[in-house]
Amino acid sequence: MELSRDIMDGLTNILNTNIITDDIFLQILDMATSYIYENPAEIKCIIKTVDSKPILTKKIFADMVCLLVEAARYDLDEESLRNFLNLLYIDEKRTNKLCEVYINNKTAIQSQLELIGSNPPHIIDVDWHLDYCVKLDMCNSLGVPLYHVRFTTKEHETTNHVTFSCTIQQLQELVFKLKDAIRYSEKLTNV
Repeated sequence: MELSRDIMDGLTNILNTNIITDDIFLQILDMATSYIYENPAEIKCIIKTVDSKPILTKKIFADMVCLLVEAARYDLDEESLRNFLNLLYIDEKRTNKLCEVYINNKTAIQSQLELIGSNPPHIIDVDWHLDYCVKLDMCNSLGVPLYHVRFTTKEHETTNHVTFSCTIQQLQELVFKLKDAIRYSEKLTNV
C-alpha cells in the first residue's frame, strides 16, 4: 500500500494523545467510516463541533479516510494493516481499534469503491438460438437464418439483458471484431 508522505505524517498525529484524545480519535474514526459509505454532507458540520483544533481534526479525518480507502483498495487483511500501522509507530490500542473498524467495514468500503467510475457493464453470459425466417410482410419469401443473441451484463450489483437479432454475416463480423479485440488486448499485455 502506498500513501503520500504527507498522509503518513498526518497519521502519526494519531499517536500523540496531546493532539487528539481517545474520545476524539474514536469520533473521527467513526466519522471517517461513515463518510465513505454514507452521506458526506453531514460530516462537515460534525467536524466543526468535535474539537477546538478544527484544521488539525480535518487533516486527521482526511488521512484516516485515505488510509481506510487505500487499505480496502489493496484488499489488505488485518495483519497487513497492523504491520503497516506499526511502521508508523501508532499506539497499540489505537492500532487495534483502526484494524477492528477496518475489518468490520471492509466489504462496505470495497462495494462503495466499485461504484466509482464509469466502467461499461461486464458481459457475464451469452445465450443464443437460431431461427429460420421464411417470410416477411414486405416480400413473399426470404429464406434467411436469423440468430437471436442475448448478453447478460452486470454493472455494479444490477444484472441486465441486451438482446439483438442478426444474420450470419453480421454474427461473423461480430465474432471477427471480438477476436480482433482479444488479439489487441493480448498484444498490449505482452508489451
